[in-house]
Amino acid sequence: MGKVVKGKAWKFGHDLDSDRDIFLFQYGKERRTTGVPLEKLVRHIMEPVNPDFAIKVQKGDLLVAGRNFAQGKVHREGAECLKMVGIAAVIADSVSARFFQHALYFGLPILTGDGISEKINQGDELKVDIETGEIENLSTGETFRANTAFPPGHPLFPIMEAGGQIAYVKNKVTGLKKA
Repeated sequence: MGKVVKGKAWKFGHDLDSDRDIFLFQYGKERRTTGVPLEKLVRHIMEPVNPDFAIKVQKGDLLVAGRNFAQGKVHREGAECLKMVGIAAVIADSVSARFFQHALYFGLPILTGDGISEKINQGDELKVDIETGEIENLSTGETFRANTAFPPGHPLFPIMEAGGQIAYVKNKVTGLKKA
């Protein structure tokens, strides 16, 4: 058994656009033009589809979505803010390739599977093995498996295991200094 997390499901639908539904483009633009820290804008994550999300989500909760999560022109703030508010993993029917890249950078695990979102309801308590993809819905008693984006043995697994690219590089540099 790998890294296991337990948390509440925050369920969203299909075709969520990165700039329209996850983290509004206007806030990303504001950040880039004025230099406002992302910590001041994180409260806007998922705001268009659930205005209370950022204030009610708890560390360890799981975001569940349908097909085409984070479609459109994907910016890094979406993945970074999800990680900042405490989302332990994204579970979706499918996720855009660009969002996968940003998730890896920030160490945000992604699990996918056709129709997987249909097995989870808003507020369900989930127990998820991030490495194997096994999901136990503690609310319904059902157990099923998803595909994990970066499983053990995958060339990028050490980056995800370290908590993202920055943590991975810091670990490597620290390891080199000790050698």
